[in-house]
Amino acid sequence: MDETTFPGSAPVQPIGSRAELAAALLALAGRARRELRFAAADLSVLALDALPLVEALRRMLLAGQRNTVRLLADDIGWLHTGAPRLRALQRAFPHALLIRCTDPQDPVGHDVLALGDDADALRLLPATGVRGELRCGDAHFVRPLREEFDRRWEHATHNQPVKPLGL
Repeated sequence: MDETTFPGSAPVQPIGSRAELAAALLALAGRARRELRFAAADLSVLALDALPLVEALRRMLLAGQRNTVRLLADDIGWLHTGAPRLRALQRAFPHALLIRCTDPQDPVGHDVLALGDDADALRLLPATGVRGELRCGDAHFVRPLREEFDRRWEHATHNQPVKPLGL
């Protein structure tokens, strides 16, 4: 990943491929000390079930009792069918890995975000293919993204159960 710095701003790392996205997500998870937030219409675009990323999430959750990972999606179907490692991590940390489905009146839509603590953000642009940016140490950039995530989180459904409920 190339790193570009603009005067008066934090470094921006462009993301233009799946490999760069995977590296940026690992970097974001490695920098997080308290909380990670992920939001997308369908979380499969972030490939959150990749073994290196799941292990990075596990390390972050083990580092502190109050550490959390929050996943917010318009459609959580992928989590049930395409994310066995992530669901196993949720079973191991049911109090810390929280998943919610957005309110249909307030969907994530084209937004694809990963936020680390209050200072790091990965944002994918609504485009064909993988295009986006990672900004580390830029609280000013992260603040409105975090506020938008938190607003949607509060209006979303309750936390998804670790195991599907049956009758």
